Amino acid sequence: MTLFFYVFGVFYVVPKFFGIFGQTVYFLVGTAIAYNIFGNLIACYKTVSSVDTLPPEMMVPQEGEEHLWHFCEVCQKTVPPRSWHCKVCRVCILKRDHHCNFVGNCVGYNNQRYFMWFSFWAAFGSGLAFYHNIKYANRNDIYFLDMLSMNVVLYYEFMKPGTYDLGLQFGVRFVLGFNLFAIAFPAFLFLTQIYTIRRNAVMHNTSDRTYDLGIYRNFSEVLGRRRFWTFLSPNIKSPLPHNGTQWTSKRIV
Repeated sequence: MTLFFYVFGVFYVVPKFFGIFGQTVYFLVGTAIAYNIFGNLIACYKTVSSVDTLPPEMMVPQEGEEHLWHFCEVCQKTVPPRSWHCKVCRVCILKRDHHCNFVGNCVGYNNQRYFMWFSFWAAFGSGLAFYHNIKYANRNDIYFLDMLSMNVVLYYEFMKPGTYDLGLQFGVRFVLGFNLFAIAFPAFLFLTQIYTIRRNAVMHNTSDRTYDLGIYRNFSEVLGRRRFWTFLSPNIKSPLPHNGTQWTSKRIV
């Protein structure tokens, strides 16, 4: 639906409300948002966080860290701390957060940055789309609460055929309803990511504070050296602080 919202908003709805300058600005902003949505989505899908990405010499624990590694019965190999097996990917994932069917990949150490920004831009872009979609609906005398009153429209249309354009009524309500879902779902994912990264935890165990080293270091381990500059583009290179096998923990009092 991202492509639909982009095309519908930029080329159909916006020209009804703005002049050339406003259309140009909206086109540039909308294109930048769509680029970040699809760019981060593709990067999250293509970036692998499996332990198989590590060279053989890194698949051996450092002296004194042997107790932190564990043996995976499925892979039949010893894997680094915070690495867990994914039944879908059929491999152990470095700092496995969760498997996301939406992006078709496991979210882990190497691609969590892309998933976080994908969910943010998807929610933000859907929010902007909702703004112009609700303006379009209002112009057609359809208001926010009218999404719940389609039965009233059908009643009047049954009693007096031709009162409403049913195609327009159904279409606008469907777009607004799906638009709300397109805001809520990625917004929930983004807030969940912020919460877990803030604690340096993972989605399947958000209460774990073992690796919580403070906001700055926690986000640096996900976003890399350039940190929040990665917000601007998925193509910004931002090397991560380590290879995903050695994790600094704190003593929990």
